[in-house]
Amino acid sequence: MRRLIFLFALLLMVSGGVFADSHDGDDMSMAMPYSEGGVAAVPVGGDGPAPAHPGGAYEFVIHAHEGDTLTFATMLAQSNDGFLAPNEYGIALYDMGEPVSGDVTDQVYYWDLGSERNEPIGEGMYQAPRQAAPNSGPAGDGIVRLASDLDDNYSYPTAADIVAVTLTPGDMGDITVRIENVSDMSMYPSPITPVFWVVQSSDDMMMMDDMMMHDDMMMDDMGDDDMMDDDMDDDMMDDDMDDDDMMGDDDMGDDMMMMKHGFLFTTGAPDYGHGLESLAEDGDPSALVAHHGIDMDDM
Repeated sequence: MRRLIFLFALLLMVSGGVFADSHDGDDMSMAMPYSEGGVAAVPVGGDGPAPAHPGGAYEFVIHAHEGDTLTFATMLAQSNDGFLAPNEYGIALYDMGEPVSGDVTDQVYYWDLGSERNEPIGEGMYQAPRQAAPNSGPAGDGIVRLASDLDDNYSYPTAADIVAVTLTPGDMGDITVRIENVSDMSMYPSPITPVFWVVQSSDDMMMMDDMMMHDDMMMDDMGDDDMMDDDMDDDMMDDDMDDDDMMGDDDMGDDMMMMKHGFLFTTGAPDYGHGLESLAEDGDPSALVAHHGIDMDDM
């Protein structure tokens, strides 16, 4: 646990407690598909960045409009790479034109990042409070999924075993988000770590899909470099290419167009490599902050 506290002390050196960064939706210079994002690092009533122990909570205020969704993630500290988050599309902040109010814990889940092989919760030598160094555990299969879908003979909590998440609307579109650690009432008492969060609109989510699809296509192109030499040009235009091959390519294109990506992850897919691993394994949101262009100086 000293390792986690040291991390939060480092965060304290760069800022206060609830970090936030807003972007004008018309300013595309940042090219970041969110309207607002930040980190809640200081537990309610705390003096500085720290884990939220059982009975503690993080709170932060967001600004939302109809059609906006909330995405966040916090690590279950007594795990290898387990984190609590909504599904990849986030929590809708408005319903029938009115801001959502009250308990939304049923829209939060316990996820496994797949980056590290799991050990029993609260007992593993490669879990953050006990490991000798970050990223020291054996690798997992690399696929993000619900912990409940794992088939490894371990038992896992539900999100409701660990946290209670509530939304309290205020004035001018403000909504207070409270993530309370209730794990003292469960079989898995554990601290949770600072919360990385973003607010997205439907336009933001479409931009995210476009950006991720572009990245996928670029990776495919890089993988096909060997196929692009001069000797292959004539083969690519060969009359022997039949209609079935063309239909296969079209079908693949259709599948890519239909692909939907979440902001932090996509269920059943590998981690994006944008920093979620650092949060899910070590409780460190700084890589996510850096990747998504959240300005630490403004927090």
